[in-house]
Amino acid sequence: MAKIIESLKRLRVEHGTRKHNGNQTKRKNELMPSIEEAVSLDHNYILAICGTQSDPEFRIGTALSDYTCVIYSVGESLSQAINLTHNQAPIVGIRFSPTSRNILYTATSNGLIKVCDLRAKGKVIAEFKDNTEDGKMKPLCSFDISCDEKLVAGGTEHIGGDAFILFWDTRYTSSKLDDKNNLLGGYWESHMEDVTSLAFHTSKQDVLASGSTDGLINVFDLTQPSEDSALSYSLNTESSVDRIGWLNDDNLWCTTHTHSLQLWDCDGATPYAKFERNNLAISQNDDPDNCYIVRFHASNALEQPFLLAGSSSVKGDNLRCLNIINDRLETCYNMLGNKQIVRDSWLHEKSGSLVTVGERGFINIWTRTETMPIQQNSSHKLVAKIGTGKGCDRQHRTKPY
Repeated sequence: MAKIIESLKRLRVEHGTRKHNGNQTKRKNELMPSIEEAVSLDHNYILAICGTQSDPEFRIGTALSDYTCVIYSVGESLSQAINLTHNQAPIVGIRFSPTSRNILYTATSNGLIKVCDLRAKGKVIAEFKDNTEDGKMKPLCSFDISCDEKLVAGGTEHIGGDAFILFWDTRYTSSKLDDKNNLLGGYWESHMEDVTSLAFHTSKQDVLASGSTDGLINVFDLTQPSEDSALSYSLNTESSVDRIGWLNDDNLWCTTHTHSLQLWDCDGATPYAKFERNNLAISQNDDPDNCYIVRFHASNALEQPFLLAGSSSVKGDNLRCLNIINDRLETCYNMLGNKQIVRDSWLHEKSGSLVTVGERGFINIWTRTETMPIQQNSSHKLVAKIGTGKGCDRQHRTKPY
């Protein structure tokens, strides 16, 4: 109990949590859409987004429900850099290289992780796969890249009684794109269901956290010789894990398929902060059943870490950034003009620009009101038709409970 209390104190100090002052005038905080772009007019969802922290111009990559990836450069305006059409299955993850803004990794559910060189018009220069079982590749749910880019990890669906975490050494790639297996190894005893999220530590290249629909968050020390000895911590969320990420050296955030947020100390028996779906209903007009979580952002680029959450109803699609204040969620930024259910978000830390993507195929770049908009017209909308549709995933994010 003492450790949990101490963790809560640390949350207030390190994550900018503050108490109300009844005499304090509440500042009106808003994020305005400085750019709105339609990636596709063919009713494709944008399922995921990633970006580079380069400055002043940065890149963003989007993964669409028609299996394509569209890459943009963002500076004074938003311009399409390249359209990747080589994927043959649903995209389960997209990441830029930690060391190069020109290298993009994509993972697909058919078991392939491809590496593309954007300087060569998106040419696939390497593949990672596991075809050890009669040439049949294990279907992937998630993947991540270590901070030094030496390791790639992929999380699989539950298949044949096991769920795998697979590892590849990036120095040994199928550069000739042949059928040679380049798998380094794997774990298959720590999770009993789909491995839905993987997160390498932001500074420790040999520390990996995994989350699963079995409710567990596991933390591994990859320097150890066996899976049993590598498993450093196993945390039971008592839910189904959707996404996980690192807050700092020893703390993790987790969002679940039931739209709850949990903050964990690796040594903790229970989360030191937990917020259920009904806690997302901030105003009296909010219906908890219409509220959803997008992603937790651990950065201080917008003054303190925040949870991006939304609500969808006949009145519209609301979106807001929430802080933990006095051990509860409160709005720190309202986001005016959102027009879609948001599936993913990414934050450019230098500029404080928050990029959101969602089910109507829009990219929105949000900036604080004190910052002049990058680009806008009378309707705050720029529309460009890119690519052709192969169909649309009409289902919302899976909710197993």
